[in-house]
Amino acid sequence: MTVADVPSVEDAILELARDACARGPGFAQESVVLREAQQRLQPESLEEQQKILTVWHRLFAEGKLAWGYDLENPGSPFFHMPVKD
Repeated sequence: MTVADVPSVEDAILELARDACARGPGFAQESVVLREAQQRLQPESLEEQQKILTVWHRLFAEGKLAWGYDLENPGSPFFHMPVKD
């Protein structure tokens, strides 16, 4: 699978993030998800790599992901799926 083969890079990265969160704070980290995205999506160019980064950052800007995993790991590189108010 490559970036070009994925209908929605955002959905693919969000799925990776959900899986990482379910595995705990050792996995719910930016570098873990981006490394997994690189392995699964196999970006072939700098443009494709930057597309993945852009999607990653947009997920935080849109509130689909939030920094910090718990109170002992409250910020970057840890993250979590936002809790509904």
